[in-house]
Amino acid sequence: MIAVPTTPRARSAYLTAAGLLLIAGAWWYGSTTPIHPLSQDEAGTLWLVVIGVGAALARSFHLSRHPTGQWRQGAADGEPGLVLTPVSDRVLTGIWFAVQLPIIARWARLNDGRELVFAIGWTLLTLGLLWVVVRPAHGSARQIVINASGVRVHRRHFPWSQIRSARLNSGSGLRLETTDGALRLRGAEYRMRDTDIAGVLQYYLDHPERRGDLAHLTAAPPELRSH
Repeated sequence: MIAVPTTPRARSAYLTAAGLLLIAGAWWYGSTTPIHPLSQDEAGTLWLVVIGVGAALARSFHLSRHPTGQWRQGAADGEPGLVLTPVSDRVLTGIWFAVQLPIIARWARLNDGRELVFAIGWTLLTLGLLWVVVRPAHGSARQIVINASGVRVHRRHFPWSQIRSARLNSGSGLRLETTDGALRLRGAEYRMRDTDIAGVLQYYLDHPERRGDLAHLTAAPPELRSH
């Protein structure tokens, strides 16, 4: 029976080893079974890419319809408040990783310098995607933090007196208007609807008497949550 890795370190090591083996396998297949232009093998490679892209788009649509991001209680700038952290979807990134493998195999026959450049370039791209799968984005660099003293966005702190409004963009995303200019945010990066983020920010901008609650709330107030 194969043991399933349970700790984050073990899972990262397992995913890294599996990803590197898949990349090595794509190189091996492409070099031992050359995929010639306009051949049946190349058509099969193209279909694999199309299927992968379709799966990635379907996953993206599913995530957009089922947001999972949440405000959580946390300390930032030395003061407790609500924190919204970027969320990476490993499944979606894993699908994009898999899409690159048949492309690597296509160029790995290395008949000329052009194919070598394409093969190395796609391999570097795939290694980058593997890194995202192994170490998904969850750091504090792009967090949104709101507390009694103000709002911190991407390591920039704005007192409430410097914030003018939080409004939706005409296309997608939202704009946090401050006295220093406008900051553009995307709810998709946090797996949350743009309207929900803008609603929470605007609520505490309009209700200064409620900002003291931010120190002990475990999530956004019930009246601001989507149903």
